[in-house]
Amino acid sequence: MFRPFFAILPLVVAVSFPVARANSLDCTPSAGPQIVHGEGIAERTSDLVFNCTGGAPNQTVTMNLALFLNVNITNRLASAASNTLTGITLTADDGSGPQVLSAPATLMGPATVAFNGVTFTLSGTGSVTLDVSDLRGAANQLDFEAGSSMQVIIGVNGSTEFSLPVDQLLVGQPQHGLYVGYSAKLICTQSGSPAPANLASFASFLAAKSSFTSTRLTEGYADSFAPKSDPQNFGADTGTRMVVQYSGFPAGAQLFVPTVIAGSDATQPTAGGDLGVTAAGGKYTPGPTSSLLLSLVPFTDANGAGGTPAYMPGAPGSGTASFDSMSPVALTNGSGIAVYEVVDANPNIQESAQFPTFLVLAPNGVGQTITTSENATLGPVSTVETAAATAPIPRFQQTTPPADCSIVGDCDAPYFPVLKVLETSLSYSTTAGGLTTSDYVEVQNAAGGLLEWTASAAYTSGSGWLTVSPAQGYNNGTVRIDAVPGTLAPGTYKATLTINAGPAGTSTVPVTFVVNTGEAGAPSPSITSAVNAATFASGPLVPGSIGTLMGSQFSGPAVSVTFNGIASQVLFSNATQINLVVPSSLSNVASAKVVVTADGMASAPYSVNLAPFAPGIFNNGVLNQDNTVNSAKQPAAPGSVIQIFATGLSGSGAITAKIGSQVVAQPYYAGPAPGIAGLQQIDLILPSDVSGNSVSVSVCGGATAAHAVCSPAVAVAVSQ
Repeated sequence: MFRPFFAILPLVVAVSFPVARANSLDCTPSAGPQIVHGEGIAERTSDLVFNCTGGAPNQTVTMNLALFLNVNITNRLASAASNTLTGITLTADDGSGPQVLSAPATLMGPATVAFNGVTFTLSGTGSVTLDVSDLRGAANQLDFEAGSSMQVIIGVNGSTEFSLPVDQLLVGQPQHGLYVGYSAKLICTQSGSPAPANLASFASFLAAKSSFTSTRLTEGYADSFAPKSDPQNFGADTGTRMVVQYSGFPAGAQLFVPTVIAGSDATQPTAGGDLGVTAAGGKYTPGPTSSLLLSLVPFTDANGAGGTPAYMPGAPGSGTASFDSMSPVALTNGSGIAVYEVVDANPNIQESAQFPTFLVLAPNGVGQTITTSENATLGPVSTVETAAATAPIPRFQQTTPPADCSIVGDCDAPYFPVLKVLETSLSYSTTAGGLTTSDYVEVQNAAGGLLEWTASAAYTSGSGWLTVSPAQGYNNGTVRIDAVPGTLAPGTYKATLTINAGPAGTSTVPVTFVVNTGEAGAPSPSITSAVNAATFASGPLVPGSIGTLMGSQFSGPAVSVTFNGIASQVLFSNATQINLVVPSSLSNVASAKVVVTADGMASAPYSVNLAPFAPGIFNNGVLNQDNTVNSAKQPAAPGSVIQIFATGLSGSGAITAKIGSQVVAQPYYAGPAPGIAGLQQIDLILPSDVSGNSVSVSVCGGATAAHAVCSPAVAVAVSQ
């Protein structure tokens, strides 16, 4: 893809135009803000305006002007063999009105246009305004990169010296021009879809309850959808077009779409009734304020070029038009397109339009279910990213538009499907060469519409040891996942199961498969409990803090522990106990399956509950200010600092404490203990008026101080 190097262009300009003369024009270039389609290949840039002053009165000036764009120039060529661009206009205004200058626009390179031998006359005060309009460029070459924009560098020389305070301007800001929403996909089943009595009537399709799905086309910015009369389409072949592509339909299927679509701000929008708008053919009233109106364009080519809109709106005051007409979509080998052109639009607001696609299909009795596909894109679609003699203007790169619900504001609407997967992890264990083991994942549609999903596995280690069935489905279903040891060597293997429902969501499930050595009589590790490492009390473990597993057969040179397939840091292990740091990446998970592997032998998965806070203070975990262990023989002085070492306080929220009945909302320090993973340190200042030989102390944590979970209290010895 062409990318001119702006770094060298100023050198080219300087070498090409080194002139210094007595008479001088001070020309200040400017370009108004212009949003362009980021998908567009022939996007009209903003005008380049040069306000020039300081010349000799009534002087005739001759100059050469060169423009270097940072994307390909895509105006139309006069002929295939010519390098003269059409559509670009250069005018000069000395106060008597803009006059078109005769110098041709010559394409000097893919992104360079030159106007050579330009001649104009200055006003009686030595001024002139030059204007370059209708320059078009391939905005799609910027690939929607953050911060990217269409830029032009200006070079000029001539009989008079030209002073340019700036020689580079922004002339186009790319944005997504089209966002799309779909209510569902058309599903062809053995029961078919009934045909109405009148195939040309919208109301008849609704009455017959023919199967349909709705498509919603939404502007990415105001004035993205524009009729041919709009300034962005000056000199263009058509207004903005949308190409709706259908494929995958079985033999005998027929599709029908509305001939005219009334948009969201019309008198009555066109709608099928499944995207939050009442089903109707639509109504449109021509008036002084425009509203969105789309017309089907028959007889286009396969890319959406050519043809003439089937309907054009009447003049303001001609009365309200009601729409009921339907048109067939011609299908060849199960594929076809419907092309709509914008014939009216309001340039000041973001508009959308939705329409149903109705299916007519006789029952087939075969029992097959066929899912079809649909994709809408701006059109005509093209791959010609250079100036050309015959390529359409405008034209667009084939892309998949983003979902429009964030613009319309209905992402959480009940008519859209939402993916829900119940399982959070899968763990398998078998012996080398042993039997296949199975588990299941439940897939649910938590909302409305049709949820279409696929299931697939990706491997972190090993390959091909999972069998996923079925690989796709609709709405609620159960996926069976078999772990097949085959010829796998003993060890731990990991993979990720992905349930992908497109815009409805994606869910990933980590999978762990432990293949043991299979030695006769070799016992496997067994987990009997998971407790707080500080108090040994049962209860939830905390991601990012220390937990303790109790069980058997934990010893060996190679001991590892996983939570939902995620490795934890083992701090200590013997035959019956493992101290570890719970993976912090599980901070948003309510439970996990734990597997201990010792020398290639894996335990059965053990379920543990997780919580953001479950604090406990370690035995002998309170130090005095002088770093001695607090005890009756070494008490802390009132007003001194005590250091408390605990775990279970690694959640996101507030850490507080209690000294006796007094709540300490802001400890002297509260956070990770330096150098020790999973350990937290809380420093408190004992009140100077504390009485007695000891005081109870606990540490707490919670999302807020008012909703804190506190540790069991410990007695802190105090000197008196």
